[in-house]
Amino acid sequence: MKKVIEAFVEERDNALRSLDKDKILMYMKKYGVPNFATTDLAFWAAVHKARVHITTFTKSEIDFSREWLKEHGFNERVV
Repeated sequence: MKKVIEAFVEERDNALRSLDKDKILMYMKKYGVPNFATTDLAFWAAVHKARVHITTFTKSEIDFSREWLKEHGFNERVV
């Protein structure tokens, strides 16, 4: 089970680090992660909110996503 979780987290981090929509969507499909975003803006807001809360991401990765959220009128909260 530990190997499954490690693979899930590694693939999640790789997909979110890539900022490649197709790669992120393939990851989501593979692991059954629902995509509730109804617009492209909502999709990217969800991606950047996730990136802000992943503790293994670097400060520069998190800062990049924080800035994206701010520029697009979003906060960091995940509800």
